[in-house]
Amino acid sequence: MSVQRLIFQIEPPAASTMEAPWSCLLYFFGVLVDAFSLCEAPVKLNAIELDRDQYLGRWFFIAAASSSASSLETFVTTDNTVFSMTQSSSLERLHLQAAIQLKTGQCVPRSWIYLLKRQSADLATEGRPQMRTELFSSKCQDSIIVQETDQDYQRILLYSRVLHPAENCVADFKDKAFCLDMDEFLLIPRTQNTCEFQET
Repeated sequence: MSVQRLIFQIEPPAASTMEAPWSCLLYFFGVLVDAFSLCEAPVKLNAIELDRDQYLGRWFFIAAASSSASSLETFVTTDNTVFSMTQSSSLERLHLQAAIQLKTGQCVPRSWIYLLKRQSADLATEGRPQMRTELFSSKCQDSIIVQETDQDYQRILLYSRVLHPAENCVADFKDKAFCLDMDEFLLIPRTQNTCEFQET
């Protein structure tokens, strides 16, 4: 519904002759503020229904957001991270490898197994039963938003097929984070060369 339609469909409250102008002005101002401040929350994707070919392969870690700074501390020492998602022998298992480049220049390999369950739209993580991973669409086609929830943190992460996505992609991610009350934001620097993948 447009702002114009919203305004003319809602009648302002009655007021005395002296109070009417100010009451109407404040009322319509409030309507306009509400209309323009509507958040565009990210659209959740069903992990089990995704086109595997569209989401497998290489991804770069771009940014992170959370409602608490402590949830982002693990990424503060990171300069860049490249991920590789591959299909395991079982269709219900996805193998995620990470090559983390620290600001010190050290390369740190990581590896996870995601589990796809038909009764759930989310991804489970092998060995971490409390971990919940949700997938959300991004404004840019070559990007995806991931929300991680564990016992002591909740955060959303932006991944892209390109190391340096357009600024509007990052801005859209920040807007969606704000809509989720996540005002702590961390942009991954990505100033050094990426590391090579290693077996963990």
